Amino acid sequence: MRIGFAVLYAVAIIVPTALLAYFGLLAVRSEKSIVEANMMQKYEAIAGLVEGEVDKTLSSAQKELLENPKYVEHMMLEQASLFKDDVTILNAQGRSIGEEMPAKPVLVRQIKGYPYKIAVYERYPVVLNKIDERRRYLSLYIAIIYFSAFLILSGGFISLWSLSKQWNLARMKNEFVSHLAHDLRRPLTSIRMFSEMLKTGRVADDGKRSEYYRIISGESEKLTHLANNILDFSRIEMGRKSYEFRKEDIGRIVSDTVERFKLYIADEQRSVALNIREGIPPVRMDDTAISQVIMNLLTNAAKYSAPTTPITVNVTRDEKGVSVEVIDQGIGIPKEETRKIFGKFYRARGDKTAEIEGSGLGLALVKYIAEAHRGQIKVESEEGKGSRFMLVLPV
Repeated sequence: MRIGFAVLYAVAIIVPTALLAYFGLLAVRSEKSIVEANMMQKYEAIAGLVEGEVDKTLSSAQKELLENPKYVEHMMLEQASLFKDDVTILNAQGRSIGEEMPAKPVLVRQIKGYPYKIAVYERYPVVLNKIDERRRYLSLYIAIIYFSAFLILSGGFISLWSLSKQWNLARMKNEFVSHLAHDLRRPLTSIRMFSEMLKTGRVADDGKRSEYYRIISGESEKLTHLANNILDFSRIEMGRKSYEFRKEDIGRIVSDTVERFKLYIADEQRSVALNIREGIPPVRMDDTAISQVIMNLLTNAAKYSAPTTPITVNVTRDEKGVSVEVIDQGIGIPKEETRKIFGKFYRARGDKTAEIEGSGLGLALVKYIAEAHRGQIKVESEEGKGSRFMLVLPV
């Protein structure tokens, strides 16, 4: 729909501009052709008049005079002088027998019975010059019109592009609100249901009570995590997000985050393996922000994989810095969407992801926090086999 509208808009601007330019130049060319034809008729008439006077004069001259080339040339020049500066006589070699003319003749006619030619000149082509000048001005005006049309088209396309971005953003925000409402409803429902059961004393078994407390704690952790994401995203959008950088033990922060995450997935039969290589140096970072990044990657891995599949977390060191890897065995990400998933409000499309909870903010925050720490976030994924997210922080 938008592409069709853009094409229609472009055609509405380009076609009238092109027609205006074409008919404008066509009118000037037609005018010049008409003037040139009329002037050529004038030149033909001048040449014919001179030729007639030459023939009349020489036909009445004595025969012995006609045998003298100088007399013949003199008489021809005398007749040509009727149109001084416009007509001269050329000999058989094409040279003027009178005053040399600086320009090329516009018409040359052979004089019947004599090896001479009549050459007609246009010394002052004022009309044609004015027409050429008008054509130049018209070409300039057309160029200005084309430039204006280009500016209008550019402005229109920029406006359409901006509107398209706003439309997409509005659609994403609507989806965000819808997903957010769904994300809030489920943990709130669980908390309310289990707290009501505990409050009324309907749960007599200590094991069940402990399980319900654990579920309430996990659901509360989900709400806290979701609220933190929304608040941090709001601060980032308003340019108010700041970090407190200190050298921290990243292994400890990852380990603590994994333990909190286990509360988050208390109702799942899922294992989380943590591997921290020895000799990891301290990293300058904001521990709260990096903990949030790890939590977002872990919750993302949990959402897009079956509850029984494991999640692996590796903390390693290489020449680029310290790397934290979160590996799942989930549904994976289509190759064409791996660059889009870090955009705000963006969620991967497809039947497998339609019913999965998510606000579309988690990975956008991950990217922002990683870049704020002068690090980067990478992803390797294959559909049906899982994903591997890598947070790389400089040491």
